[in-house]
Formats: sequence, C-alpha cells, structure tokens
Amino acid sequence: MIEPRPSAASWRAHVDTAIDPRFERAFAILDAVHAERQRTDERRVSRILALRGELAQLLAALDGRPTDRSPRETS
Repeated sequence: MIEPRPSAASWRAHVDTAIDPRFERAFAILDAVHAERQRTDERRVSRILALRGELAQLLAALDGRPTDRSPRETS
C-alpha cells in the first residue's frame, strides 16, 4: 500500500525538529519575505532587507560561521 505524500508543512516540521530547530525560524523568515513582497506600502523594502539580514545571520550560525560581522565588512 502506498502512503500519501506528506504536505510541505508537515515535511518542514519534520526537517525542523530532526535537523535543527533553527530551521523553523529560517522557514518563518522566508514566509515573511514572501508576505512582504505581496504588500504595497513604502516600508516593505526595508522590512525585506531586514528579514534577509536576519536570515543571513541565522544561516551563518547554522553553518558554524561567525555572525557578529558588520554589514560594511567584506568577505
């Protein structure tokens, strides 16, 4: 018997808890960026940039890279 395919949300929840709970926050940030792109007010660009910065710091932490760098520093 073939089991039904899990929904994206249930798969994400499984991955979140199985690998690292910080992935839950990463997915929430991606969802927030998508929601901000749908908005039409003038502050959406700054909110998207702030969310992307937060996501970059979170992913750096997940990769084990330093996260306390100034945005003006170059790699």
